[in-house]
Amino acid sequence: MKTYRLFILSAGKGTRLLPLTKDTHKSLVKLSDNSCISERQIRSAAESGVIDEIYIITGYMHEKIEAFVSQYQNLIPIKTVYNPFYDVSNNLHSLWSAVYFMYEKDFIITNGDNIYLSNIFKKIITDKKETIQVTIDRKEKYDSDDMKVSFIKNKIIRIHKDIEIKNTKAESVGLCLVQGEKSRKIFADKIIELVKNKEYINRFWLEIFNSLINDEQKEIDYCYIDSNSWQEIDFHPDIEIVKKIFSAKI
Repeated sequence: MKTYRLFILSAGKGTRLLPLTKDTHKSLVKLSDNSCISERQIRSAAESGVIDEIYIITGYMHEKIEAFVSQYQNLIPIKTVYNPFYDVSNNLHSLWSAVYFMYEKDFIITNGDNIYLSNIFKKIITDKKETIQVTIDRKEKYDSDDMKVSFIKNKIIRIHKDIEIKNTKAESVGLCLVQGEKSRKIFADKIIELVKNKEYINRFWLEIFNSLINDEQKEIDYCYIDSNSWQEIDFHPDIEIVKKIFSAKI
């Protein structure tokens, strides 16, 4: 079976989970079964059968993340990449910190505050030779903090939090597949292009797709997953949601 490299974006401070993140990185905050986000991400990746190595992009409290993940090297090879600009930039620049590893092998990217059922990584895999593919779900209601997705017919035209609710057709999960040598180069080259522009220093990495759509007329593929098969942990109530729906499933 074909295997992929997984990039996990874990450089941020997680201020919305204070005081839990005062002395602990967001990815290491304890959940209901005494596990944490990072452990669940690593185990899900290792059990997926499609990921054979992990690159964790760190910044805030990087020493704690490095020390924690070292205990899982027997499950799957894990490397850390440090973003020295984490305190003055957003996660587009975190992704840039690892951009040169993207030219080498097909890969998957995930936000560092997402957890998934272990079958999700396999579910998003496609047999297309070339693809830049985002993962989306659909909900009954969307809110201002959702990374919303708008379409024209069946084509994605924008991914952003500022999309009006009435124009929202889906939510971006923050999980992306890039497959094929040509697609890897297009994606990585776009990251390098955007970070040269000072206007992008505080932009989310999903701006890569907006730029590809608008500037390159690139069609972005997408894959649906069920909204109950993943959870973003941004606020305190999210931890309670994980306790209810994930503890028995992961």
